Amino acid sequence: MPHVFQQPPLKASRELYEGKDPTATVYVMESSGGMVAGDRNDITVKIAPDSKVRLTQQSALKIYPSHTGDTCFYKIDVEMGARARLEWMPEVIIPFVDAKFQVDTTLSVAADSTILWGEIIAPGREKRGEVFDYESFRSNFKIFVDDELIAFDSLHFSPKEVDLSGVGVLEGAMYVGSVWLVAPNVAEVDIRAIQETLRVGDGLQAGMTRLEGNAIHCRWLGRDQWALQQEMKRVYALLAEMV
Repeated sequence: MPHVFQQPPLKASRELYEGKDPTATVYVMESSGGMVAGDRNDITVKIAPDSKVRLTQQSALKIYPSHTGDTCFYKIDVEMGARARLEWMPEVIIPFVDAKFQVDTTLSVAADSTILWGEIIAPGREKRGEVFDYESFRSNFKIFVDDELIAFDSLHFSPKEVDLSGVGVLEGAMYVGSVWLVAPNVAEVDIRAIQETLRVGDGLQAGMTRLEGNAIHCRWLGRDQWALQQEMKRVYALLAEMV
């Protein structure tokens, strides 16, 4: 990495390489253990032309209770150079009881670059019986290809105001997962073939669609975190091989 600026509690590891794989793996770490009321994390990633990068979070992102009523903000901006490649598969976002959280993600992609991006949202600390006990969760996700907006995905959960288990919302699911793929050769990906392999049932639902602007989106709803993560990782790896 030619340029790195970091300020605690955020830290980026040095780039690591696996065997002869030219992809640079960088760990994004949050040394404080979690975000508390009013915290703000800003991450800006600029991928140089022809670079290959894999970003990995060290652990799950924990959002602690907002005793002051202030919201935690997490902002991610990514700029992709020509013919660059980026893979991001983060750990789970876990909002604790009374937590207030907003994440804003903007991906600016060159038409000939490739990005594979994932996200998993938990209902809370399920094993402690904290399920949808947080105040609010907001996610604004945008993808631009050559400055043209091709995707805008907005999620807003306020479980104390709206029953998330109702029809048209999560319908009994607790975990939400997404994988986004933008690539110049995405038209070669056989979506129907992948859809036929999607594992559904036993509390797991999934759907995949092709978007204009060389993009694919797959979303999961699940009742079990482990089953959801394993299926997401499988599809993620499958897409990574295809592009």
